Amino acid sequence: MGADIDGVLAFLGVGPDRRLLGEDLGSLPATEQHHEPAPRSSQHDRLVGAGSLLTGTTLIGGAAMLLYGGGELLFGSGSAFDAVLGGAGVVLTGTHWGWVHVAEYIGLSIDERRQRVVDDRWEEWLAAIQPYPRFSVGTRVLEDASTRIERVLHRPVLTAQHTFTFARAIDGQQTFDAHASAQEIAAAVETMRRQARLETDRMRGLWEAAFTAYQAALLSADEDRRELAARRAAATALSEHINASLLEPPLVE
Repeated sequence: MGADIDGVLAFLGVGPDRRLLGEDLGSLPATEQHHEPAPRSSQHDRLVGAGSLLTGTTLIGGAAMLLYGGGELLFGSGSAFDAVLGGAGVVLTGTHWGWVHVAEYIGLSIDERRQRVVDDRWEEWLAAIQPYPRFSVGTRVLEDASTRIERVLHRPVLTAQHTFTFARAIDGQQTFDAHASAQEIAAAVETMRRQARLETDRMRGLWEAAFTAYQAALLSADEDRRELAARRAAATALSEHINASLLEPPLVE
């Protein structure tokens, strides 16, 4: 019981490490890992395609206007309309690449807005992670065709930056030879998964009891004594939670 209390109290007031968004994501159980699709959409590509089409149209149209207006000015009667037409052709041919840049800029702006939405979801997911141990179960086939069932402990660990991440470790295993039946292996897997869920729920309950008391004490205690009072309240709540879950009442000296 003492190890459980010390382990939970060490993470009070500690936030999740941003490495859980990348390199440490695999340290969490697969069911708790967060994945987001790439934010780029087909709308970006359609805008760039439209910009390319407008670029080509502008270039061809501008060149035609320049040739016609310039030809009339040089070899024909040359009216004011022809001068305006030729001048417009010069402007269009000189700026035709602008459509591509405008379309790319709009497309990138859309992608950036989508990326901000994705980043916000990642941040919400990260902030919701709680630093209690998890247990998961998986299987793998060995070289001799035997099947090994492994229970994995996903243990919260403190970092040098006073944040927490997780580390994976094999917590238990059971191996069946190649002649074992599928029903036998499936039954063993289900038993281990049920035990893993129960143990994970127990650790979650310990953390939530301590964290709730810790938060309540932070809000009610005086400034100078706030942290100490909060940790004392968390330890008391955690001890009571553990005692309440015992089949036999705790020993009293």
